[in-house]
Amino acid sequence: MNPVSAMLGKSAACFAIALACTTTSALAAAPSAPSTIYQTQLQPLDGKLESLERYRGRPLVVNFWAPWCGPCRTEVPAFIALQNAYRGKAQFVGVALDEAPAVRAFAHDYGMNYPLYLAGMGGIATMLREGDTRGAVPFTVVYDGNGRKVGTITGLADPSKLEALLAAAIAATSSDH
Repeated sequence: MNPVSAMLGKSAACFAIALACTTTSALAAAPSAPSTIYQTQLQPLDGKLESLERYRGRPLVVNFWAPWCGPCRTEVPAFIALQNAYRGKAQFVGVALDEAPAVRAFAHDYGMNYPLYLAGMGGIATMLREGDTRGAVPFTVVYDGNGRKVGTITGLADPSKLEALLAAAIAATSSDH
């Protein structure tokens, strides 16, 4: 085999492995061990630092986003609709990687109906800890009611994938109670 063919073969194999890993992490088959997400300290738009502990007991969707992010702007209307559809069954939370004035203006313009927290650029460390291998927004994580990660979506969230993860989180939460 000539050197170019050998290099292309290795590149194709690496690509296939990377694709398989990405696909597996994007839609996990079973809940994992409890995450530390509930201990994460974040600043709500209108207050002092607090943890996400108050959301324990029901499925939680945490979306890392920014007002300047095009795909984030695209997915927010679906999150608003899903928060309405799953009210009382699951909770959506937005974690913004920006400053309060920009987040407030965006939230007002889009009519966001779920709690928003400020993480600034420090939110990237939380995203990486929760499984975002790119360190870029948008990044969405779905947890069951016990804080076990059910799955992640890297990049623009497809509503059908998000609903599948929510269904799995609700089922896992129901089976634990």
